[in-house]
Amino acid sequence: MTEPVPVPPRIPAGARDILAVEAEELREVADRWRAHVALAGYREVATPMLEYAEAVDRAQAGASDDAYRLFDEAGRVMVLRPDLTIPVARLVATRLADHPGPVRVSYVASAFRPPRPGRPRATELRQAGIEMVGAAHPGADAEVIAVLVGSLRAAGVRRPRIALGDVSLTRAVMDGLGVDTATRTALGRALSERDLVGWRERVGAAGLAQEGAALLADLPTLSGDVTVLDRIRETVPSAREACESLERTVATAARHGVDRELRVDLGVLRDWSYYSGVVFEAYAPGASEPLAVGGRYDGLAERFGAPRPAIGFAVALEQLHRAVLEVRGSYPALRAGVVLVGGLDTHAEPAADARAAGVTVIALGADDGDRADALAAAEGWRYVARPEYGGTLAVSDRAWGEKRICADLREFTE
Repeated sequence: MTEPVPVPPRIPAGARDILAVEAEELREVADRWRAHVALAGYREVATPMLEYAEAVDRAQAGASDDAYRLFDEAGRVMVLRPDLTIPVARLVATRLADHPGPVRVSYVASAFRPPRPGRPRATELRQAGIEMVGAAHPGADAEVIAVLVGSLRAAGVRRPRIALGDVSLTRAVMDGLGVDTATRTALGRALSERDLVGWRERVGAAGLAQEGAALLADLPTLSGDVTVLDRIRETVPSAREACESLERTVATAARHGVDRELRVDLGVLRDWSYYSGVVFEAYAPGASEPLAVGGRYDGLAERFGAPRPAIGFAVALEQLHRAVLEVRGSYPALRAGVVLVGGLDTHAEPAADARAAGVTVIALGADDGDRADALAAAEGWRYVARPEYGGTLAVSDRAWGEKRICADLREFTE
């Protein structure tokens, strides 16, 4: 009787393994991002992977519905954090309540969301982000946008682009036109689904005056420089102050040197119940989705008992990695490391000395010379070293196709 073939172990839908090369590249991208945001005073914090569902729902109604749920020993519902802004807001409101502000924090961590039936998506979202809590003026908005652009550049993105909208401006337009609550809810749903046809249909059914209806129907398609706001000012004079606030943010961002990367795009409208002011998305060649999303959410901290204005963003690290590879090319550069034949036995001492000096050494046995080049190719190491007579080493440089003789691997200090 034939033995059944074992079925390979599976991992959950939406989960994936990350192998060594990609893991190293992701870590490099995250470290470069970290170093840049630290220059602006954003200090890294870490929050628990588990949060109580009640705390998550207090921050955003129904947020725990889109989360993995489990129970503690007392039967209280806990969730794997579906978001990182909410835990950081809780931390700032409870642990840093006495900080004079602005509080500047950063994080690099994962959020978790179960897959939706018929809509495949990653269940682990590797993210990096910053939050500024305690500053409400356009200068704070501009700093966060500038830090986003700078951090993407530092990570290796050549041409990041930021699309900037404003929830408060959209609200001001609707207030000025007298849009009722039911229509606003329907419009919010249409935008969340990226349904511009549905948006126009809802506007058409709202019974607005012709000029106002035309403006509102076109609102998600208005994009360009700040002159796109002129039409809003002319049609809805009561929205003038909101237009001027957005213009100040753009002007201040330009002083940070990011005016070329920034454009006004009033189609960027995220959850109206959560965001309160500017909202933005970052794009770059090589990434199929936004590299980052963010905005102002002044009402969140109040839900944890400590009212404070706040703004921040979250970067999708895997999208950022794809954008960096677009710049570097499809194949990563060779990594500075030496595959040393004999490093496990006959040349263990030179291997140890080189590592102590900061050289990456991948050791093989003295009889494994026929595998050295294949191992270097499989893992992307630049150098292969083989013992020669007289205690020297013959080193092949795979980047340049050259060979040389050396006496000490410490010459290859990274």
